[in-house]
Amino acid sequence: MGRLLRAQVGLAAALPALLWAYAWWLERANERLDLNDLRDPEQVATVDGIALHYLDVGQGAPVLLLHGMGGSLANFPRAIALLARSHRVVALDLAGFGLSDRPRDADLTPQGQARLVRGLMARLGIQRADVIGHSLGGAIALHLAARYPEAVGRLVLVSSAVPGRLIPWFLRPVWFPPVVRTIVALCLHCAPAREWMWRAGVWSADVLTPELRQAMRLPSLVRGTTDAITRVGLALAREERLDLSQVRQPVLLLWGAEDRWVDLRSARRLLRALPDARLEVIPRARHMVLEERPDEAHAVIVSFLEAGHSADTPTGSATGQAVS
Repeated sequence: MGRLLRAQVGLAAALPALLWAYAWWLERANERLDLNDLRDPEQVATVDGIALHYLDVGQGAPVLLLHGMGGSLANFPRAIALLARSHRVVALDLAGFGLSDRPRDADLTPQGQARLVRGLMARLGIQRADVIGHSLGGAIALHLAARYPEAVGRLVLVSSAVPGRLIPWFLRPVWFPPVVRTIVALCLHCAPAREWMWRAGVWSADVLTPELRQAMRLPSLVRGTTDAITRVGLALAREERLDLSQVRQPVLLLWGAEDRWVDLRSARRLLRALPDARLEVIPRARHMVLEERPDEAHAVIVSFLEAGHSADTPTGSATGQAVS
């Protein structure tokens, strides 16, 4: 029995090292693409020395679309196409994600990302815009609205992370570089883990078409992706305190009723904390509600945005590319 116990203890002690080694191998086996071979120079703007990749389509009042942790603008093809029928949509890859640069020394905290978004707006001639933020992008949108109130009209927070609660409670005691890096590499490159993560984000797997899977997978194959997302994850612990009562813009909280990643408790927490917010819940949808129920989500979002156009018209609405 003593020998068996020692073997079990030894295995338990070795498991973290084995996982780390496996994650290290996954990272090096998969991340081989070069950013410059994938992105169109016409869809890149440099802000504070960081090349940010974006899509600028449609015409009308400008709307920014901010994705979540580990995502990119490629997560929202249906939402972008629908919204671009009536608005100028600027969807961007946040620093460290998608086809944007993976900077080593930049401020990748939520407030740092908000500064980069504001810089991109200036580069594109957008003085003021409505902002849609999904998951972590919602927290960044709140930092943007609080720090640059003159630049933000209305806010749509979709399955939004809550500022100050960005790191899951059960991970806080072990939120250290080797742990975070291993988690990131497994989620990006271990096929069963990646599939579980994607499936948990949708009500029906039918949403995960081969085209969407390929589009979401591609950025993870760029060199330095695991390192960049690890740095973003660690930067969450350095988020500046945000007083949500200071966010004065009208806010729409849009949630999938069955969201497993950011459940309705977070929505209700935001609803209580924000001075001018309302909550809309879409049934039979999870975290990727914008793609799962695009028509329903679009109708709610456009109704909310258009209600404010007469009173707080965003400026800088030069047209982007046409969308059929």
